[in-house]
Amino acid sequence: MKRHGIITLLLLAFIAASPALLHAQIIKGEVFLGGNLTQVDGDECYRYRKLGVHAGAGALVPITNYLDAGLEVLFGQKGAYKRDSLNYHLGYFTGRYNLTLNYVEVPVMLYLHDSRFAFGLGVSYGRLVGLTEKIDGVNSTIGIGDGQLHWKEGVEGMPDISEVQDIKELSNIIYNAGYPTTIQEKDLIPQLVDNSVNYRPHDFNICVDVKARVWNGLYAELRYQYSLVPIRTRLFHNKLNPNELIDDIRVPALQRQYNNSYTLRLVYLFNERRSKANQAVNKMGGQ
Repeated sequence: MKRHGIITLLLLAFIAASPALLHAQIIKGEVFLGGNLTQVDGDECYRYRKLGVHAGAGALVPITNYLDAGLEVLFGQKGAYKRDSLNYHLGYFTGRYNLTLNYVEVPVMLYLHDSRFAFGLGVSYGRLVGLTEKIDGVNSTIGIGDGQLHWKEGVEGMPDISEVQDIKELSNIIYNAGYPTTIQEKDLIPQLVDNSVNYRPHDFNICVDVKARVWNGLYAELRYQYSLVPIRTRLFHNKLNPNELIDDIRVPALQRQYNNSYTLRLVYLFNERRSKANQAVNKMGGQ
């Protein structure tokens, strides 16, 4: 929650400062078109194998001759993809998996630039507006919600587990509450805890990017984004026995999931020459 507050304050500070930034400036408009290459950290899918659409528009406000502030509104697809593969440790095929998360995002950026290159750093708020999850080609019932673990109905008097970090922490909560230590956690936890069945609607990201001029107002840009807070907390069960947790040293049975993405896009910049000319006039007028 503290991270949520910090990012919200940054967004509000940018909006509050906008009138001062806009004074005697010509805003540079931007349009974006490209693609995302993504994965979800904390699942059983590895590598950047999910392709998604990336498109939107934005505005750049000159602060100095070499520093711009940017605000964007984007549509972007993130998620994860995995082909069927054999888990040699467990001795079975894991199945196909395809997760698509559709976000409307609002990045707030600062760009340090010269005439050819620009380096950006900022934060982004993403609102999840839709998703699909296919397991072995079949749509699941996954939805949008709190993305948290919950105690099963009838389990009472237990502490909150919405922010639990790992399987050891969850096990300690259960055993400290008096449940028998003779029952292994992989068998006991599924009896007491309901897995999350949705993804959180809000995604806060750190953004780092670099862009280079291709021709006149056309730029190529590479951006990296990573979630600052989990988009889901998930338990992983044995594929052959859903009543017990997975027993694979390479896959923690409880994981917090984060979006991890690269974006490659083309950027077309409007009003760049007028903005530079206006800055030169303002500089001469201030002398």
